[in-house]
Amino acid sequence: MRQNQPVVRDRYGRLMNARRLLVKEVPVFGKDFLAALVASVVLIANTFSFAALMFPGELAVGIPIAIWAMLIGSCVGGCWIAWATSIPPLATGIDSPTGVVLVLLSSAAASRVYAEGGAAEAAVQNVMLIFTLTTFIAGALLYSLGVFRWGSYFRFVPYFVVGGFLAATGWFLVAGGVRMMTGRPLDVASLYKITWTPIEIAKFAYAITTAIVLLSLRAWIKSSFAMPLVLLLMWLAGTLSLLALGLTDPEEGWYFPSLGSVVRWSPFAATLVTVPDWRMTTWLLPEMLAVVVVAVISLVAKVTSLEVARQTSGDLNQEFRAHGIASLIAAPIGGLISNLQIGTSRLLDQAGGGTRMSGVICALIIGMVALASFDLPALIPIPIVAGLVFYLGCTFIVEAFWRPFAQRAWFDLSLAFGIMLVCVAYGYLTGILVGVVCACLLFVISYARVGVVRRHVTRAEFASNVDRSQEVSEYLRSVGDAIQIYWLTGYIFFGSSEGLFERIRGDIEGLPARSVAFVIIDFGMVSGTDSSAIFSLTKLQNYCDQKGTTLVYCSLPKTTFAILQRLGFFGDKSRHRAFGDLNIALAWCEDQLLARAHLDSEISLAGFEAWLQRHLGTSLKSADLLRYFERRDVDGTQILYRSGDDADTVDLVAAGNLAVDITKEQSQNLRMRRIRTHTVVGEMGFFRQSVRSATVASDGPATLFTLTRANFELMQQERPDLASAFYRFIIRMLADRVEFSNKVVASLSV
Repeated sequence: MRQNQPVVRDRYGRLMNARRLLVKEVPVFGKDFLAALVASVVLIANTFSFAALMFPGELAVGIPIAIWAMLIGSCVGGCWIAWATSIPPLATGIDSPTGVVLVLLSSAAASRVYAEGGAAEAAVQNVMLIFTLTTFIAGALLYSLGVFRWGSYFRFVPYFVVGGFLAATGWFLVAGGVRMMTGRPLDVASLYKITWTPIEIAKFAYAITTAIVLLSLRAWIKSSFAMPLVLLLMWLAGTLSLLALGLTDPEEGWYFPSLGSVVRWSPFAATLVTVPDWRMTTWLLPEMLAVVVVAVISLVAKVTSLEVARQTSGDLNQEFRAHGIASLIAAPIGGLISNLQIGTSRLLDQAGGGTRMSGVICALIIGMVALASFDLPALIPIPIVAGLVFYLGCTFIVEAFWRPFAQRAWFDLSLAFGIMLVCVAYGYLTGILVGVVCACLLFVISYARVGVVRRHVTRAEFASNVDRSQEVSEYLRSVGDAIQIYWLTGYIFFGSSEGLFERIRGDIEGLPARSVAFVIIDFGMVSGTDSSAIFSLTKLQNYCDQKGTTLVYCSLPKTTFAILQRLGFFGDKSRHRAFGDLNIALAWCEDQLLARAHLDSEISLAGFEAWLQRHLGTSLKSADLLRYFERRDVDGTQILYRSGDDADTVDLVAAGNLAVDITKEQSQNLRMRRIRTHTVVGEMGFFRQSVRSATVASDGPATLFTLTRANFELMQQERPDLASAFYRFIIRMLADRVEFSNKVVASLSV
């Protein structure tokens, strides 16, 4: 018995877990089923209206076929989308923007068939075949966008477009509820002309009461069971009341008319009866592509809107793949393209359990109606469905406008309201396109106001990577305004190129006349330019020629360099220059200033002892110090010491130039700085008694005076006054470098 006790306990535990799971899941399934039932009625009613629009007049024989195609597409595609979506739960059906373009495509195809002498039946078959091909193309495109993960390129919808889209959806839901009850469209122009009958007034009262009850539940009761329970009670009460009053006949207008028998349709069977007109298909290819483009734009807008409404984030690539596969599955069996529906998806979320199964159940109910020609809409009173639609419409409008209102973003609020009006007046697609155009214009204006100048400094704040003597460095700092440095960033286009010209002109005119000798423009962070940028640079060059200022370009993109060179911006006949990077350009400008001031003549071997004497002071002689140094003459380019060597010497550069390199990954050398005449090199490693941190080489002939560690120790013993003066000299050199480095960091951090 004891041996069987663990087995019994295990079985008992599994039984209790199953019981708890059943107790938990059954209510959720019940809510999902009720929400899916109501959502399916709304989607089916929407299907009726589009079927009538697609095949009006003599083409009415195609209405049962269109109903079948839309219902079966919503079923098959809806099951897959509901299960594979990244933002469950979702309900799917014929998309309003896509449906409108399909109506136009149907009209164009039918007119072509009639023009060639075809009958209504032939027109219907050809239209349905074109619909199937369009569905397949849309599915292939959507799936490709998702597979290649191009969804991020479609995340261009700003909030005011989403807000306008949501508000327009809310308005269309309210208008659809009115049309559902009265059979008349709702528009502002005809409101005062409508004469309401007592029956219509009673329907409105019933529907508005339903909407008020649902809104009150949302505000006051947080239980997720409240909405489905109240909907069930109102449905039972309404059904019993209408039954007692004898108003159950569809002719009384309280229930939807009979669905009738839908006609099953297969594209493969249709090709055996009707020969496809491939010439017409080719002629209608632009309209078919328009349907595909509208389907993509609508899907992006709806996903973004649903993310905002649910305060969550979805995977647009996953939605592309899910909708693409759904269309590819639906097309061969005669189904039309289906897209997620915001209103019914929110219904599944608020009235149901919020699970994927609610969307699947909704799709299965639609499929059951298609296969069995079941009159599901005849079971639910119209005012209940209309009241639910009113409730959803109000929530959409409030959610669309509340966020910008709460943030006091009046401009966004105005744009959202304007886009809602455009969507209502001219359709979703036009509203989205208008919104995107507005967003682009706002971006251009805002980007132009920010400008492309990322940073602006002068030579007084920023130096090249050339180490110069203290006297020369002080002179360059004193005349630093003569070199103006501009770092550009982003894309230079018509909205920002003129701002660049105005910025540089304003800075030059803000200084004394002829004081700015060089303007350096760094293009290292520029992604591209357009023709407007070239025009503005031409104006800038002409202006600088008048002011005697030299333009120096650096890090130009290859295409921009080729254009400017072809236009004669720099070259033998131009004073302006172009260099590969900023350090080379700035060093060239510094050399030009020094040549004008005749300071370049002092940086020679003849002036070396005088330079050293100035740093030692009058009490000591430079010749006494140089007795402890060893003179070293280098004829050409030669490595003086390598990175990693022992730092047992310090060098004074009497003449020539040195280059300092560090080794990066994969044995690549990076030029850190250059050292000019009358400066010190190697002092850091020498006094830290460490190894060399970089490789130093001569850049042509050079003369150095080298102090070894042994001679330095000997100087400390024999001439402590010279050693102390040399210490102070090194400390001043390092302090000057640190001070200027701090200024550079401060200027770059602004």
